[in-house]
Amino acid sequence: MIDRFAHTNKLSNANPTVKVVVSLVMLLSVFFINEPLYMAGVFGVMVGCTLLWAKIPVRIYLHTLIFDSLFIIPGALALLFTISSGTSGSGDYLFAFDFFQFTIGITTTNLVLASLVFCRAMSGVSCMLFLIYTTPVMQIAGVMKKAHISNTFLEIFILTYRFIFDYWDKIKLMATAQELRFGYRNLRVAIQSIAMMLSNLFLMAIQSYEEMTQTLELKQYQGDFHVSYRKGLKND
Repeated sequence: MIDRFAHTNKLSNANPTVKVVVSLVMLLSVFFINEPLYMAGVFGVMVGCTLLWAKIPVRIYLHTLIFDSLFIIPGALALLFTISSGTSGSGDYLFAFDFFQFTIGITTTNLVLASLVFCRAMSGVSCMLFLIYTTPVMQIAGVMKKAHISNTFLEIFILTYRFIFDYWDKIKLMATAQELRFGYRNLRVAIQSIAMMLSNLFLMAIQSYEEMTQTLELKQYQGDFHVSYRKGLKND
C-alpha cells in the first residue's frame, strides 16, 4: 500500500533528490536542535506536506503514524519514571509512590528528557513518512547511486524493501485465514496461532532464498545485480 501511494501521490514526479535531501536535513536537524517547539514545527510541516501537498489520505497516514508511535511511547515512558531506594520524601519528585523499599516517581529532569525523546522520535518519523509516501524506492536508490553509495548496500536495500512487502502480504493472508478459523478466540489459541505463523514464515523465507539462489545461478550471477536506476533519476 505504501509503495502504491509512493507512485501515485501528487509529488511522485517531483525531483527525488530534493525530497531525499529535504527529508534528511529535517531529520538531522531535530537531532542537533534540542528545542521541543522546533521539533513540533518540523512535525507539523512534514505532516502538512504529506497530507496537503502529496494528498496522502488522512486515515492511511494516521494508521501508519499511530503504529509507529506504539514503539516510541514505551521508550518514552521508560525514561519518564525513575526508581530509587528510600521513601518518596527523598528527592525532587513531581509525582511518586512507594513500592516496598523503593520509590517510583517522576522528576522534572525525567519529564524533560522523556518529552525531548518523544518529540524527536515523532519528528523523525514524520520526516521518514514524508519520504516513503512521496518517493518510490527506485528513485531513492537512484539518489543513493548518485551519492556513490556502494552497490552492495544498494542491493541489500532493494532486496530488503522487496522482501518486507512480500512477507507482509503473506502475514496478512495467514492472519486472515487464522481469523476465519477462530485462531484468536482466546489468549492460548492466539499464542499458538502466532507461533504457527512465525514458523511458516521462517520456512517460506528459507524456500524463497533457495529459489532466488537457483534463479541467480541459472542467470550466471557474478556477484552484482545490474539494476537500472534511470527511472529514479529521470526528474533530476
